[in-house]
This record gives sequence, structure tokens and C-alpha cells, in this order.
Amino acid sequence: MPTSRHERTATHLATAALALVAVKPLLDIGEKDAGGGIDLGVVLTAIGAALMIAAFGLVALGARRMPPRPLLLMAGGLALLLVMSAVSYLLVGARDDLLDLFNVRRYPIYGAHVEPTQAIPAEALRLIVGFAPIALLGLMLMRRSFISSRRIALVAGVVLLGAVVHCVLAWLQVAGVIPYSFYFELANWQKIGRASGGYYHPMSLGRLLIFSVFLIYVLKDRLWVPAAVRYALVGLFVATGAVSLHRFTIVCLVVIVAAFEARRVRDLIASRRAGGRVDRRSALLGGGAVAAVAAVVGGLWGGAIWERVRVALTEVGSLDVRSDTFMHGRGAIWNDVADILGRSSLDVWLFGFGYEPWDMHNDWLRVMVIWGLVGVVLTGAILVGLYRVVRASVGRSGRLALVVLFATLVIFGLTQKPLAYPYFLWLFFLGAMAVLAVDADADDGDRPERAVARPEGESVAGDGTIR
Repeated sequence: MPTSRHERTATHLATAALALVAVKPLLDIGEKDAGGGIDLGVVLTAIGAALMIAAFGLVALGARRMPPRPLLLMAGGLALLLVMSAVSYLLVGARDDLLDLFNVRRYPIYGAHVEPTQAIPAEALRLIVGFAPIALLGLMLMRRSFISSRRIALVAGVVLLGAVVHCVLAWLQVAGVIPYSFYFELANWQKIGRASGGYYHPMSLGRLLIFSVFLIYVLKDRLWVPAAVRYALVGLFVATGAVSLHRFTIVCLVVIVAAFEARRVRDLIASRRAGGRVDRRSALLGGGAVAAVAAVVGGLWGGAIWERVRVALTEVGSLDVRSDTFMHGRGAIWNDVADILGRSSLDVWLFGFGYEPWDMHNDWLRVMVIWGLVGVVLTGAILVGLYRVVRASVGRSGRLALVVLFATLVIFGLTQKPLAYPYFLWLFFLGAMAVLAVDADADDGDRPERAVARPEGESVAGDGTIR
């Protein structure tokens, strides 16, 4: 429990930040395409980021010592990215001729025009807001009990509630009850609606489904619902991801389910060999329930679902990376960016343009364009450092979940930009905190004695507090 006024205040700030993480999917219902005006989601994430950073700052101030070294290194990397953004802002005028090349948009997939002087500060703010949950993760690394598994489970429960609401809206779109907000353009210029729930784009729905399934597998019975309900939710989320036609959402969902189910099957086999009992009755009842629901859904919306399966499997564009139609226009963007970089000076290669002139549709290409090769190295180092520090803090049972979490980030970034979406990163860090919280509750006997690298002379108290 918090022992000082600083820690009590920090607890309230962290609780408020986690509340925003929890309720944001419900507040996002009715999300529109990006446009003018004030975006409530942007305001909420900015407030949440400020609360997270303030909570960590208060604890560090109350302890009167420097934060753990890995966190300082990650914060230093983020600070260097912000410095490069400031330099790019000052060089906008000198790069006018080069930036003019981005004014050509051969296809709608390139995105809308953005002014560099507005986009560079916005990109810097997005970086701060997206990675702000490192502060909450830091609190847990400094003392595991600061954010308990019960609190993480409560946040996850509200997130799952939001996901269920979005799924209901998505299936109402499939049933034709409410209109679609986003369409898939076929090769013959026809359009087919893509389920997105209360969001504008299926990608936004996809990130919610991905992390909802991940949290269910990590938290399990800490969510206070029976296993049958948890598996029903997994089935609902996977089916909704399928009808959204967002392929990399589907891939990520399959990876998550396959990884955790493979471990479950392995554990069942090991238990059986050790003389344990397998609950076949529950397995049969669960399988029968899934088959019955599938039959009902197939009977009601079988035609619409089959059409989406056909589109997902056949409408993939060219497989030639040099073609404009590679992955539905991504080839055009990537080849045009390569051409512009070929005309760019060394400073652009090293430090980037400071913003994303086109929608890059790839995480690492986006980082390259914004912060250059130095940015790619720094971002990679931050993510590797984050993986290493969390992995060093959990036992064997938590490491599979951690690998799956980071694999999801990498896979989703092949055609999307998860590092550009603050709420994607918030859910990603929530997943990491869930892994830490569950591991803190476990008594594996294999948890490392030290969670993070600490300066010489520091010790760890019984409650996990660094003295």
C-alpha cells in the first residue's frame, strides 16, 4: 500500500489514467473519419498521458532517487526523437523543394495533404502520448504491488465490455440493420462493406479485438467469469475480426489463439501422462455450443459471411512488390517513397522529415521517414529494451505471453502503423502490465530475483519496493 503522500497522490493519478484506458472504447462509439475540429479521443489520450507521467514523477520525487536505469535509457531515446523532430521543424523551409514531391498523390491510399509545420508538432505529441504508459510500467517495475492484478483485471473487464458493444454493432452492420462506415473497393470498382463496429475504420476495431483476446488468455479466471464465457468471448472476437476483412487483424488473432491453445494442449497432455483427469464433458459441451452458434449465424448471415471470406482470400492485389497494385496500393506508396529518399540528402536519411507526408502503411517505413535511420535504431532499441526489462521481471510462465505480445506488434506493423496509434500502444502496455501483474501473483519459484537493473547499493524490500 502507498506509504507517503506522494505515493497516495500518484495512486489516484494512475487510477484515473487506467480509467481512461478502460472507458475509451465506449467513448469511441460513433468515431468519424479524421477531419477538422477537436477530436475527443485525442484530448482524452493527452490527459491520460499527463496523468501517467505525473504519477511516475511523484513516486520518483517522493523516493528522492533516480528511476531504474532501463527506464532512463528508454526515456533518453524518446527525448532524442523529440530533439530530431525539433530540428526537422527548423529545416522545413530549407526542404521545400524536396517536400513538394509529396504533394503528388496518385491514389486515395496516400492519404490527405498535411502541412509540415502542423504535422511535425503533432507527430512529436503522438510520440509522447503513445509511449506515456511506460511510466505506469515503471511504477510496476519499481514495486509490483503498486498496480495490482485486480486493478488490471477491472480495467480489462471494462475494455472487454467495450469490445462486446463494438462487436454487436459490427454484426448489426453485417445484418444490414445499421449502415457501414467503411467499404472495401473491389477490382471491378464495386464496393463491399467492412464491419467496423462503432469505429470508422476496421483497423480500429481490430486493435481492440486483438488485445481483448490477449487479455482474456493472460488474465483468465482473474476476470471473474467462467471459462465457458471466456471462450465464448474469444469466439465472438475472432469471428468479428473475420467479417471485418482486416487481414492482419485476422492473422494476429490466429497467432494469439494458436500460441495459447498450443500451450494449453501441451499442459493437458502432460497432465494426462501424469495421471490427471481431463474434463471431457466440458470439452464436448463447449464444442457443441460453438457448433450450434456457428450453425445459427451461418443460417442467418451465411451469404454475407461467405462473400467476405471470398473477398479476403481473392482480393489481395498484385503480389509483385514493384507494382502499384501490390497489396492494394501499398506498392505505389513504398516505391514512390524509395524514389524520393533516393533524391534526398544525407541529413534526411539520418534524421528524416519529422512527419509522415503520406500514409506509409508500414510501421518501420513510417519511422524511417519521420526520424531517419537514427530514429529506426532508437525506436528498435527502445522496444528491445522494453522487452528485455519485462522479460527479466517475469518467470517462465509469463514469457510466452510476452513473446506473443511483441509478435503482435511486429506483425500488425507490416501493413499498419501501431506505433502511430496511441491507443494501440496503450493496450499494448496494458497487456505488458497484465503479464507483470499475473506473474506477481504466481508462485512459480522461477521468477528472477531482480526486476530491473539497479545502481549499486540499492536493495529490494519484501513488498518489492526498491530501497
